[in-house]
Amino acid sequence: MTDMSKVSIQFQNFKWFKYNPKIVFSVILVLSVSFLLPNSFSSYLLGSSQSLISHHDPITKTNPIYNNSKTDGHSNTVVGNSTKVVILTFGDTIKSQFTTAKPILDQYGFKASFFITCNYVGDQAQTQRLNWNDILSLQQDGQDIESKGMSHVDLNNLSPKELDFEINGSKQCLENHGINSPNIFAVVHGDAWSNPLVVDTISKYYGYADNGFASSMFLRCDGYNSKQTDCRTYTVNDMLTYANRYSIRETSHNSWDQSYSHNDQIIFQKFVGAVNSGINFNNKKGAVDAIPIIAYHGIDNNGDASSTDITLFAREMKYLYDNGFKVISMSHLGYDESTNSMNIRQ
Repeated sequence: MTDMSKVSIQFQNFKWFKYNPKIVFSVILVLSVSFLLPNSFSSYLLGSSQSLISHHDPITKTNPIYNNSKTDGHSNTVVGNSTKVVILTFGDTIKSQFTTAKPILDQYGFKASFFITCNYVGDQAQTQRLNWNDILSLQQDGQDIESKGMSHVDLNNLSPKELDFEINGSKQCLENHGINSPNIFAVVHGDAWSNPLVVDTISKYYGYADNGFASSMFLRCDGYNSKQTDCRTYTVNDMLTYANRYSIRETSHNSWDQSYSHNDQIIFQKFVGAVNSGINFNNKKGAVDAIPIIAYHGIDNNGDASSTDITLFAREMKYLYDNGFKVISMSHLGYDESTNSMNIRQ
């Protein structure tokens, strides 16, 4: 049977063609135009459809969350409607961060920031604190390793010499043990954001500081009640600002663990509310500005003040993954001196 005969039989099987001459005409017109259109137009149509599809792909190195509108080589704007970004941090150099939290993070491909207190590294039984092999293994796996001082003391009560030891000494300590240029300092208790001496000392050795508490941090420092419109550290009158790159504010998960006596159902709802808190703010701007930072310490079932239950942590990470959140580390933060605003490094 010839090809034309096959076509004839196929058209005869579709009886509705007989009674719908307009449809027949439309089909013929479309087929005719497709042969006449230049290839470049067809390529344009194909390319447009592919770009729409790619906007809904997950973040990869070849499909970043950032668009092409850049200032200093970075951008805050995500493609499509992906304004769900969150940062995870771990403090106090606790062993369960490596033995328990890391396997759960690995399950979803998440990278977090681990803030190391140098004098906490290792313990005699090798069961309570991270050792240097653990920390180097975290770094080799792509986790972000940063500094939390030498001895976990309140910085507000220290002399300039003692401050330099805690802040610069811990940077040197980490580098001496093979950590790659830590650039973020976490302040114990997050209570030194209003202390110019502490902020100035940190700024000598680091680009940023985890220092203070809020439901989200804002890349432009414009979402607080301080009425700031940028992230400059000092005002024109040499007053320390409320929000700047040395007062990046986080949400303490352990405050929920303590306040709700490890009631995981209640705490999970608090977590969901926290990580979703910046979405409306970001959607109005059409760019990522508000980023919740969730701070953890121990991931275990000890039920103490610095513990988050294992099943709860696993449920929270699954929620982030299932709901399309982009988990970045604090090392992805950049700063634009021309606009005095932070951004997300690619």
